[in-house]
Amino acid sequence: MSNIIEKIRALLEGPETESYSRYDGQHPLDIFLGIDNSGRKSLVITLLAEKERVVSSKTITVEFFKRNDSRLSLKFSLEDDSLKEIFYKFCEDVIESTKNNTQESGFSPIIRRWNTWIDFFTRTSLSLSESEIIGLIGELKFLKNYMVDKYKVGKALDSFIGVDKAHKDFEVNNTWYEVKTIHHGVRSIKISSIEQLDSEQEGSLVVVTLDQGTHHSKDCITLNKLVLEIKSILEENQAVTFDEKMRKAGYIYDERYDEYVYMFVKMDFYSVRDNFPRISINDLPIGVTKASYEIDISSIQQFKDYK
Repeated sequence: MSNIIEKIRALLEGPETESYSRYDGQHPLDIFLGIDNSGRKSLVITLLAEKERVVSSKTITVEFFKRNDSRLSLKFSLEDDSLKEIFYKFCEDVIESTKNNTQESGFSPIIRRWNTWIDFFTRTSLSLSESEIIGLIGELKFLKNYMVDKYKVGKALDSFIGVDKAHKDFEVNNTWYEVKTIHHGVRSIKISSIEQLDSEQEGSLVVVTLDQGTHHSKDCITLNKLVLEIKSILEENQAVTFDEKMRKAGYIYDERYDEYVYMFVKMDFYSVRDNFPRISINDLPIGVTKASYEIDISSIQQFKDYK
């Protein structure tokens, strides 16, 4: 657990009655944590700025109120205490992402961060299915083991665009990488859209193979563990960007992800160029706008690229 989370926890779980404490006198914004007059854990940001449009969720009430000194406060109050761990992570993100802000920035940056968190406060189950967990593990394993070494941390992180709903998982310089993760023994790869492999530029299909593991397995992988390993090599501003990418992918830290344990088997690269078996948008009959298909791995061995 980060030192920031520990401090947030102490400020929010310490008082039993209405009480607020400023998070940090060194932070450029006036950020307070505490218990409001309804007994709710709350985050309050006070600025000399204009009120802006913001919406609440079912479990977080968001409201503005004016102070006697004419400044405005934006308050986030947790309605469902069972979601307090997620709320602590939200508070951490607001604190970290605004470290370089000024009063003149207003409430917009904070509201933008909130808008990336709303969905997490409407769910009680894990936001990622097992197939999505496996897919994200493959992408992060590729990011950490290949992209960082080849392109350095900053460029590798910028290239990770699949979480932004782009057609390719990674785009950098004049090439691209599409990552597919499969269980050991699977013989085919599912291509879920035409655009994933369709490009005038030569790129790579990267197939990450995982096997089932246990917590006692040497070098076992969990999604939480992999995320923390990547964050350990990032600078502060890069870590904020990475966290935002993870939220776009549907992930925030949850202990339940540790129940999904895998072993890394291998990572294979296939050069996607002329004659590679794929469907192009130009191949579709008139009237067909979308399609998915599967590729037999044995049929693409001649395209294997030994990196």
